[in-house]
Amino acid sequence: MKNFYQTLSTALIVFLMMIVPMVTMAQAQTKESPKKEAAKTETPKASKCEKAPSHSYWSVTAYGALDQFNGDLSKNILFNDKWMFGAGGSITKQFTRVIGVRLRGGWVPLSGSVTDKLVYQKGQPSAIISQNFKSWVIEGTVEGTVNWVNWIMGYKPERFFSSYLIFGVGADHTQGAKFNNSDPLTPIGYVGYPSHKGADKFGYGNNSGIGSWNLEFKADAGIGFDFNLSKHWSINPEFIWRWRDGDVLDMTMGGAKQVINDMYSGVNLGITYKFAYSGCNLKEMAKNYELIKYETSPAVLAEKGDSIVVTIKGTVPPKYFCPTAAMYFQPVLTYDGGKYELPCGTHLYGEKLSGEGTMIKYKEGGSFTYTCKFPYKPEMNTSQLVVAPVIYEAKEKVLMKKDEIKVKAKFMELPSRNLAPGVIYTSKRVQHDELTLIADHGYQKEVFQSKSGVIYFKKNKFDLDLKYGINKTDPAKNALTDLNTFIKQGWKIKDIAMNGYASPEGEETFNANLSENRSKTGNKWMLDQFQGWAKDANKDNKDKKAVKAAVEAAGKDVNMTLQHHGPDWNGFLKAVQNSNLKDKDKVLNVINSNVDANKKEQEIRNMILIYPEIEKDLLPGLRRSEITATLYEPRMTDAELLQFGASNPEKLKVEELLYAATLTKDNKVKATILENAAKQFPGSWKALNNAAVAEVENGNLARASELLTKAQTVQPNNGIIENNIGVVAAKQKDLKKADAQFKKAATLGENTNYNQGVLMIPKGDYPKALNMLANAKCTYNLGLAQLLNGNNAAAETTLKCAPETPETFYLLAVTSARANNSKGLFENLMKACKDASLKAQAKGDREFINFASTPEFQNIVK
Repeated sequence: MKNFYQTLSTALIVFLMMIVPMVTMAQAQTKESPKKEAAKTETPKASKCEKAPSHSYWSVTAYGALDQFNGDLSKNILFNDKWMFGAGGSITKQFTRVIGVRLRGGWVPLSGSVTDKLVYQKGQPSAIISQNFKSWVIEGTVEGTVNWVNWIMGYKPERFFSSYLIFGVGADHTQGAKFNNSDPLTPIGYVGYPSHKGADKFGYGNNSGIGSWNLEFKADAGIGFDFNLSKHWSINPEFIWRWRDGDVLDMTMGGAKQVINDMYSGVNLGITYKFAYSGCNLKEMAKNYELIKYETSPAVLAEKGDSIVVTIKGTVPPKYFCPTAAMYFQPVLTYDGGKYELPCGTHLYGEKLSGEGTMIKYKEGGSFTYTCKFPYKPEMNTSQLVVAPVIYEAKEKVLMKKDEIKVKAKFMELPSRNLAPGVIYTSKRVQHDELTLIADHGYQKEVFQSKSGVIYFKKNKFDLDLKYGINKTDPAKNALTDLNTFIKQGWKIKDIAMNGYASPEGEETFNANLSENRSKTGNKWMLDQFQGWAKDANKDNKDKKAVKAAVEAAGKDVNMTLQHHGPDWNGFLKAVQNSNLKDKDKVLNVINSNVDANKKEQEIRNMILIYPEIEKDLLPGLRRSEITATLYEPRMTDAELLQFGASNPEKLKVEELLYAATLTKDNKVKATILENAAKQFPGSWKALNNAAVAEVENGNLARASELLTKAQTVQPNNGIIENNIGVVAAKQKDLKKADAQFKKAATLGENTNYNQGVLMIPKGDYPKALNMLANAKCTYNLGLAQLLNGNNAAAETTLKCAPETPETFYLLAVTSARANNSKGLFENLMKACKDASLKAQAKGDREFINFASTPEFQNIVK
């Protein structure tokens, strides 16, 4: 045997060079473009293709073998012509996709024969022999396996073929005998051969094994192939070469230059069963995905403040989540015509990875909480929240971004799971009935006009003397004449008042009586005037107004009031203040510093002596009787105002036009009157504002906005106008502008609580809405706010006393549905669905999800 080890090594290298291209070609046939490969991997059908197990498992193998001897008594070194049938088995623990350890045992019969072969001993030619031998080997080996295909080319669960290298050490129990070819029956050497026990012609064998068998240690190496029939079954051809540490197998020592120990090899064909998978892989995770439990809150998604908030609590069981696996969790809201991916994706990952998200341990399992807030869209009203997580193997133990997973990693899409139906959008049912503010028309149905005349008296006198001093002056005479003319014009008299006064220098009681008598004198003079008018009117009976006045006087229809005030201190102080009296401040100080009336009177008398002009110029005007007549100013009737406001607005004042608009419930007539007012009085902010309110009530929002802009120009920073601009904005769905306007109006002193409260509903601030709507009893929006805030019973009470509209009945149906009151639901929904648009909405409204499949509900919405 020449350089046998080198020859063997060369043979193994040649063999590997032949088999590697074959495996590579097989791999290339199954490997497609990344996109196609990803498409195949992500489909659930990929799980049916899994043949190659991953991670850790156990297996048992039974095999048959063809074994040959490779040594001194073999015809050839590599391939002998003597092949013997053997058998064996192994048990394997596969730790990873690459590394495994097995315990193998086998029965190996061997045979060899040479003819005229030169053999050596100790490097020197020894003899030419023609011999043969037979041996039996019971082998036991501990071997390691390295799956070089998975190592070099990566693991693929669908791989049918792979290969592994074998390295091991063990021990052989051997017995056998050697014969000359010329005498096949007489052994010339043996090892533990029972029939020739004690014979040891060449000193082979030491009976070191069990019984008479010889024991020797060995090393082996080889290559095996795995043809995966399924996840559990495979066929395994193997080629194994064994090197022993002795030379007793053929009982012939030889070698050209050195002593060569015995070797033998064999080809095994085994069938393997794989079991007890203790590892983890994506396929197993996909298979057991239903073990993950989800709990969604709220159970039905709901819109609030133009947003939707959902919380999902997930529970992962023990021994589910692979340590090197990751799961990308991103729910999707699906609906007719589209879908919406929630913007809050998150990762779950195994304990050997790192990154943002939630770690789930393999043995213990774990839980996670996912919360996401996303904008509401009307198309989501009838929808379903689902999730189909993607699981993948993270490279380099680092989590990947969403868009990298399907490009760079092995992944699988898990089956879609329903999480929650959606979306309840009841808060969108707010009615924009914000309150407009009307400017006060300023019109008074009863307007009074008054005119006064004065009769003056001498000192300490109360008798009538129109020729006395002041009474003769033109102002005094003209005032009495104008008073008579005023009363005689024929207006309805409200009352005529006589007020008597005295100058303050006299004694208190005397002055009181004096002022009373002076008021009576004024009253008598007034009655004399009535009697004179009556006489004049009766002469020709032409002056109808005078006749009427006379009749009123004769029938005592005029309300005459007499009052006396004693000394006129206020009049005196005022007269002093307005006079040119020297030292008038001193006089005023003396009067004001005395509280006692008698002392005041005495001080005045003392000052008259010092300042005679007080008596002459100031006191005479205080001795008087004032006569004041108050009459009703004639006004148009309401009917006349209404008629003129619509057809002849030019005949009316702005106040009358604004008042006329309040006399009708016909919105069109009202708008006509107010438009007339706005055109006739373009500088009146009240006319412009009230005309805008009428247009709002008629739904003409563009015209209302135009009028309010003009009103705002005429009267900036007016709370009434600012509020009404907000109402128009709210009805035009510009809620941001409306909110700003209502707040501005509030700072300008207007009460906008209701309007701001309505806007709190679409904002989602239901407690604040309730607070601001507190005074709005029996209104739709109050009931809606109560319902949304969870006050179901209060909402039902409010809505039952609110105006009966289809929208009100619809909300009552919702309150019944939330209270699980099917009778109330069906009764109210039937009334609401008289409106075809509400019927269409009810079909998919998630408020009724628990009743949607009932025959009663279906009959109502069909």
